[in-house]
Amino acid sequence: MSVDHERTGSASVMPGDGRLLCILAAGLALSSCTADHVASTPAPAAAPAPAGRQLAEQKCAGCHAIGETDTSPNPRSPALRDLYRRYPLDGLRDAFANGLEVGHRDMPHFILKPAEIDSLVDYLRSLNPCDKPSSDQAAMAKCFAPMAR
Repeated sequence: MSVDHERTGSASVMPGDGRLLCILAAGLALSSCTADHVASTPAPAAAPAPAGRQLAEQKCAGCHAIGETDTSPNPRSPALRDLYRRYPLDGLRDAFANGLEVGHRDMPHFILKPAEIDSLVDYLRSLNPCDKPSSDQAAMAKCFAPMAR
């Protein structure tokens, strides 16, 4: 059935069609807003990788600070929490796989398996304050603070 809108003055073919269309359009608009909000809401920060922390305790803690606030037992060894400032963390994967080469003899030689590398890099990433939500003011202060020498 076709309707000539000029003659009838009607905006819809059947009663209620316009209201149904408005309800559907409003529902779609609201669902897209909700989907955008959910997609843009950051996921909660994951807990530090327990396997990576354990590996850091076994392989690194003798010389390096491995937590967020501790001091390195060897003053020449940088805290693991500061490594993101010195190196791209993913760039350390090859060094962990092939053995670290550093400029001093105190560094033990060790080679990690791929799963261990993933765990350790995940742990190092969890220490990076710049990876925390921007609403975490203490983390942002650390992120943008000058590096201690």
